[in-house]
Formats: sequence, C-alpha cells, structure tokens
Amino acid sequence: NKKMKKKKRKKKSNKKEISSIKKIGYILLFAFPIFTLIYFNRTNRKEKLENNSFITYGIIEKLRPNVSKSTTTRKDVVYYYFVKNDTVFHKIKQLTNGGIENAGIKMDDCYEVKVVESDYGIFDIDFKKRKDTLIDKRKYKVQIYNTSIHRNIIE
Repeated sequence: NKKMKKKKRKKKSNKKEISSIKKIGYILLFAFPIFTLIYFNRTNRKEKLENNSFITYGIIEKLRPNVSKSTTTRKDVVYYYFVKNDTVFHKIKQLTNGGIENAGIKMDDCYEVKVVESDYGIFDIDFKKRKDTLIDKRKYKVQIYNTSIHRNIIE
C-alpha cells in the first residue's frame, strides 16, 4: 500500500467580502436615525421646559454620593420632592461624581425646580438657586414615586 499524500486545497468561498466603505455606510445607515431621534427628543424636552412649565420648590430628601453606575464609572444621586395640587412628587437627579460636594447640596435644602405642566417627568432643578423654604411632605397623603425601588430607598 502506497501512502498517498493528500494536498489540502483552499476552498474558495462564494461570499464576497464587504468593502470597508460599505461597512461604514451600513453603520451610518443605522446610527443616523438613532442620533436624530435623540437630538429631537432632547430639543422637544427643552422646548417644553421653556414654554409649557411652572416653577416650584424642590426639597432634598436623600443624597447618595459616589454610587456605582457601571463597573468603572460612578455618579452622585440626589433624591428630592416637590408638591403640586396636594400631591408630593418624588424625583431623582443624577450628577457627575463629586457633584453633590461641588454644588454644596445638603439634606433639607430647597431649590428652584422647573417642571413641565403636561409631563411631570420632564423637569430641571437648579442647584444654584437655593431658597429658604421647607415643605413637610408628611402633611400630604398622596405620594408619587418613580418606582417601588425608589420608594424603598426614600422610606
């Protein structure tokens, strides 16, 4: 028996390689609509804050500095509330790490809050406009939190 040497042949695939220009084109095709939606959503929120909002007072109820955002990044979280129509609305504002200390935010401080009339989820709290006001949330029966986890953190 003779041993036969088999030569390995390279198989030619019928698939054509996609050029790098086409790859960039596909990426842009998917990325552009996403960025457009983000831009218009942000613009819409700013417009609502400017044109269809009211100003109220937000009282700081809990501070959580240096909270883990992901495996490598950290953030500061400020929990506050405002009162509208005999209801307490609890809100959350995220700041960059060290933001609480840099702004000098303390428990029970009061700040100006701009809230959209039609959507209380769109708001802007100004940590530069401190007020000498305190509103006791215990006087109000209706308390609205973002989630049950949010409620547990506050209580």
